[in-house]
Amino acid sequence: MEISTVRFGEIEIQDTEVITFSQGLPGFEQLQQYVIIKPNLELPFSFLQSVEDGEVAFIVVSPFVFYPAYEFDISEDAKQELAIKEETDVLVWNIVSIRDNLEDATINLLAPIIVNNKDLLGKQIILQGTNYTVKQKLISVQQPVVEGGEV
Repeated sequence: MEISTVRFGEIEIQDTEVITFSQGLPGFEQLQQYVIIKPNLELPFSFLQSVEDGEVAFIVVSPFVFYPAYEFDISEDAKQELAIKEETDVLVWNIVSIRDNLEDATINLLAPIIVNNKDLLGKQIILQGTNYTVKQKLISVQQPVVEGGEV
């Protein structure tokens, strides 16, 4: 099928690529069909593009690229809703917000997007009892250390 998008123009997608979010995403509950678009294989950024509304696309990344120790539990209800049987069927994406430049970009670690990659079902979950935030710095800027004094 062909869809029209603001960011990518007309693109051809396969039915086997469409992820169904039965409840949509928070704020976009009416949109339930999405596809992952990876425009540059050398960069970690992808887009979660709505199939139903070409103007709606979210920048997403695998959180483990930027936060290797990121971890959380998926509730039994979410596992059941997404028909998750094996851990290997699960993909985790997080939405990234980029304002003016990449150095100021943030990642929403509090509400990961969970995708059953086998059955193409998705859900954004909100983690409970965690210190993760919706605006965690994507790139941590480290100050260089120079031996024997200040930089």
